[in-house]
Amino acid sequence: MIDTIANISAGYKGPNYGRICGYLLSKLVEDVKKMIEDYREIWKQIGCIIMVDGWIDRCRHTLINFLVYCPKGTAFLKSVDTSHVLKIADTLFKLLKDVVLFVGPENVVHVVMDNAANYVAIGRLLESEFPRLYWSPYAVHFVNLMFEVIEKLEEVSKTMSQASKITKYIYNHCHPLYLMRKFTGRREILRPFPTRFATNFITLQSILAQKDALRDMVTSREWTNSAYTREVKAKKFMKQVLDSKFWNQCTDIVKLTQQLVRVLRIVDSENRVAIDFLYQAIYKVREEMVKRFQKRKTVVDPYLKILTTRWDLEL
Repeated sequence: MIDTIANISAGYKGPNYGRICGYLLSKLVEDVKKMIEDYREIWKQIGCIIMVDGWIDRCRHTLINFLVYCPKGTAFLKSVDTSHVLKIADTLFKLLKDVVLFVGPENVVHVVMDNAANYVAIGRLLESEFPRLYWSPYAVHFVNLMFEVIEKLEEVSKTMSQASKITKYIYNHCHPLYLMRKFTGRREILRPFPTRFATNFITLQSILAQKDALRDMVTSREWTNSAYTREVKAKKFMKQVLDSKFWNQCTDIVKLTQQLVRVLRIVDSENRVAIDFLYQAIYKVREEMVKRFQKRKTVVDPYLKILTTRWDLEL
């Protein structure tokens, strides 16, 4: 394209506003319609998936995008502003029904949506209205919701809060940050993660991996001789780092959620995974939890209950 532009003589005049908004725009619309018709042939042959993507723009408007996926590609159908809609469930069901009818009920095999309560209800209604299709939540949202519920467990919430105080103290003070990097071999306990979700659990893994380095740091001569050690916050930080109960709790949480974090990283990656992978992965997560805590059933039971409850509600 650049070579073609370079070969055009200096007298070339680009299309004006009227031409762009008139003929060229109309031609582009026709090209898109033709592309959709080509996609429609694929939808008829092997079926397709309707994807519902809700998001909030910079002006705080709630928008819902409707897309259709097939092996040939993804087609954007429309976007609807639902900011001022009171009965969002009723409206979304009607919108989804219209999309299914446009695509063709006989062509739709799967609808993928968010996993909020109203979306679950809409999914059930769709399955009743169109028996040929089934719905499921986005895999990454489904797994992330498990982490959200796990994080509300009393012991987990308390441990997360304690871990957060450790990271905040280190990264808010120059000398402790310098010492931490020295004792960890310049490894960070807060770093960019490959997923936007479950970051607290991934951070906990990072902190636990540097347990010995952090303990060595707060018992070193460099730390004890520094002016920081006379501060109240520093004393609380040191006490927390040397607290064996805190580290034991960290170890339990990491062991219980490590496999689930791996599943989350896979479903949130660029590589597409089939729904059967998620079924098998969650089953293996449960197995691993039970295996690691055979003699401590009371510790693992709340986690198993969360996995089972979310599984029964969503899938």
